[in-house]
This record gives sequence, C-alpha cells and structure tokens, in this order.
Amino acid sequence: MRIRASLAAALVAGLTATSAQAGSLWSTEGFDMPESVLYDAAHDRLVVSVMQGAPNAVDGNGHLALLSPGGTVIDASWATGMDAPKGLALMDGKIFAADLTQLRIVDAATGALLASMPAEGAVFLNDVTTNGKDVFVSDMMTDTIWHYADGTFDKWLETPELSHPNGLLWDDGRLLVGSWGKGLKEDFTTEAPGNLLSIDPDTKTISVVASDIGNIDGIVRLNGKIVLNDWINGKAFEITEGGDVTEILAEPAGLADIGTAKGVLYLPHMLEGRIEAVTLD
Repeated sequence: MRIRASLAAALVAGLTATSAQAGSLWSTEGFDMPESVLYDAAHDRLVVSVMQGAPNAVDGNGHLALLSPGGTVIDASWATGMDAPKGLALMDGKIFAADLTQLRIVDAATGALLASMPAEGAVFLNDVTTNGKDVFVSDMMTDTIWHYADGTFDKWLETPELSHPNGLLWDDGRLLVGSWGKGLKEDFTTEAPGNLLSIDPDTKTISVVASDIGNIDGIVRLNGKIVLNDWINGKAFEITEGGDVTEILAEPAGLADIGTAKGVLYLPHMLEGRIEAVTLD
C-alpha cells in the first residue's frame, strides 16, 4: 500500500478535541495514520490503532492510543512495540491487533504486549473480529482469513472469492467480510467494487449479502443495522438483510475501520489524522 509521505506530513499536530461539523459530537486531531477504533466497555474508553507512518512499514513505531468516550486523550501512546496496527478486537481481557504479518495480543488492563503470533505467508493483516471464543483476522493481499484460538494461529480460509478481504464482523453465527474488490491497483483503487460477503463458519460457504458497494473497510452493527464504509470515497452505507444499500454518511476519503458503541459511530479519518464521533439520528 503506497500512501505518500506528504499526506502523513500534512496531518494536524497536537492532540486536541475540536468542535465538529453538524451531526458530529466531537473530533480529536493529531494522530499519525489512525486506522481502527474499538470501544472497551470494561474500562469505558476507546482504543485507537495508530500506524505512525506508512501502513506497510515494519518500523516499530505503531501503537495503540486511549481516548475517553467524549474524545479526551487518556494516553496517546498506551501500548507500543508494533509496526502498523490496524483492526482491533477484544476477548477475555485481551486486545487483538492485526499488524502486517503478526497478530499482537495486548493486556487490556495494562497495555502490555503479551504475545506476537506470526502468520506465515501473510502480507497485510487488516481487520479482526471475535465471537468470544475464536478470533478471525483478514489478510487483504492474500485473500485469506486467519483464525486464532487457544494459543494457535492458523489459516482458516484462502480463496480468490474473498477479493481482497478487509472488514470483518462476527454477526449472529456468521462471519461478515467486506471485500475491497477485484483488480487491485497500485493506488489502492480497484477495477471492480467490493461486496459484503457472509461465511458460514461450519461449511465455510461464501454468499453475497450485498454487491458492488465499494472498497469496504469497517463493518459494525449500529442500532441493529449493518453499517459499513468505503475507504476510497469516505462514504458509509446501511445494508439490509435483503442486500439493499443506502448511503447514510459522506466523509472525506480515507475513512478507515469504523467502530461503534451506545448508538455512536466512531470514525477514524486516517489521512486527516483524527477521530470523530457522530450520531446518525
């Protein structure tokens, strides 16, 4: 993935909460390439993955930051020792972070890095989700879903049908996957838009929930509805079980792995270096 250094250099310096546009609750700036936002209910806070440089750089600069639900910075560099962490999930008091070719496991109470699980052959681990017993991780560049349980991290499914899988969400007994789309180009656009896919965990059968949406990044359940976003154009969409797609939000390009809690949608504006909280009602 090639993100020009000039984009990172243009990010606003200083971690400060600012007034946001209509519909927004708050916006906190100053992060260098934030990718994912996760609500930690046990500690009533937001965990943000910060790549701190290029999304594919093995540089040791990546880390996790902490924000209050109101956008106040608690700790700008809470958990360190990573390269370019992206998707996040919580299970059994641990935070699981996708970090290029490794799954990082962090103590949710202290921020200590407990383990780094290598994914042999992986290139660009991207998103993470859990059903409370298993952890699933997407590798966007190898059309692969990885699986972690009981200290073991292995390939779970590898097929071109996944079309560069990015966003993941465990949803009522199925694994939802947001594909980036076919024909990936150097600038990260694609020849065809991605689909929202559903995988049966028992048979690993793949079905299409909604087609031709865009370059899908994050997937959440918000107010009982499936909501996902397109990284390239910054739009968010609501998806019905019948596959109908409705645009609900238009943001700047570079909207990454969205998160949600208590009716609030959290937006990591990766290229602008800020986290925004919005409500859709």
